[in-house]
Amino acid sequence: MTQLLEKAFHEASHLPLQEQNVIAKRLLEEIKSKEKRSVNYSEMSDAEVLIVAEQTGSFDFLNEASEDIYTLEDGEPI
Repeated sequence: MTQLLEKAFHEASHLPLQEQNVIAKRLLEEIKSKEKRSVNYSEMSDAEVLIVAEQTGSFDFLNEASEDIYTLEDGEPI
């Protein structure tokens, strides 16, 4: 992505400053748009992750006796 932007700016460098600004603004808008789309499709909120984990039983193993290895006497008070 960085190389693509560098190439675009290099090729636009011979244009008048006003046209360079228009190109830069369009590129920035496109980058922001792609970021929004990728965030919307690839990342879940913390709350969504917790809901999915709860519904799928991903952490049910923590209720097993073999996982209960700490006592109130372990560690130091905060």
